[in-house]
Amino acid sequence: MTEDYPEVSFEELAVEIAASVATWEGLQACRELTALGINTLATTLYTMEQAILAAECGCKYIAPFVHELKSFFDESYDDGGANLALCFEAQQYYKQYSYSTRVKAAGLLSVTEAKTLAGVDSVTVAPDLLRTLASTEATEEDIDKLSLFTKANHPKEGEGKRQMYVEEEAAWKEAFAKAYNGKGQWKTDEVRSLALV
Repeated sequence: MTEDYPEVSFEELAVEIAASVATWEGLQACRELTALGINTLATTLYTMEQAILAAECGCKYIAPFVHELKSFFDESYDDGGANLALCFEAQQYYKQYSYSTRVKAAGLLSVTEAKTLAGVDSVTVAPDLLRTLASTEATEEDIDKLSLFTKANHPKEGEGKRQMYVEEEAAWKEAFAKAYNGKGQWKTDEVRSLALV
């Protein structure tokens, strides 16, 4: 494939797998692709359980959605607020346990959310928000006040206990189903229904 584009190295490519749609199966597919030397990006993650399993499966990137997918298709829908802390928690967990997986935040809807995630490994931004960001002035002090990655603003960190799910399908599915009082599972079902429409 790369012989048609010699300026692109195979190491720079990543296969995107929707972790929320396929859950266990999608992340296990990432594991198999990684074993073949293929980089993967697990997208539409909503929980730490997904983020942890993605790292264990060797994903190069994860793309946690900070808003529910429905928020992008239905302007009247209120998803209850952005899950920005997931990006911070995943990145800190990866650093704590020396995973090479990188966080690529996705699904941002505002300049404030972008500022709050200043310091995340990378971010996917829609063209309209990118234009707004380009025309928005922000001082370093402004960013420091909002960013979760600024020491003073760190959300309360958990005990830091390492979880191991890659060989424990039943344990992972149980933890995932309970995550955020079942909201992670509910969001998964929402993504599946949108994918079928």
